[in-house]
Amino acid sequence: MSQQILFRNFELLEPSFGGLRGGYQLLVEGDTVKQLSETPIKASEADVIDCGRRTLMPGLIDCHVHAIHSEVNVRFTIRQEVVSPIEIIRSATMIGAEVLRVPGKVGTLQAGAFSDAIVVDGNPLKDLALLGDQGKHLSVIMKAGILHKNRLN
Repeated sequence: MSQQILFRNFELLEPSFGGLRGGYQLLVEGDTVKQLSETPIKASEADVIDCGRRTLMPGLIDCHVHAIHSEVNVRFTIRQEVVSPIEIIRSATMIGAEVLRVPGKVGTLQAGAFSDAIVVDGNPLKDLALLGDQGKHLSVIMKAGILHKNRLN
């Protein structure tokens, strides 16, 4: 069996929901989201990450930026003057997945999706700058089930 990671105690920012929701747990197995549930997930062999009420959301996709992280900050700032934060986040997750022709596999945390997620120190719907600043406000960065950053354990 692949390594399992169970995320607990977070505010879920699933772009399709349109806002933050508490009370969920997320189980990742290898490079795939195994389960997202409002009820406790039983996974006795899983490594547990307590998110401390931080925001857990899908990893970001920006199909138009191939340069440096500071350019992402500028793009988010400019967009925020025109559209809401949730629309910007949807663009960088769900819509990016559609552009890449992989909806349901990236840009979401639903079962069967790739296990790409970030844990944000705060609410990006209130402050999009939390998603920039070269990852300063990201406690966890997971790509394909591999933790590239984890300040919580």
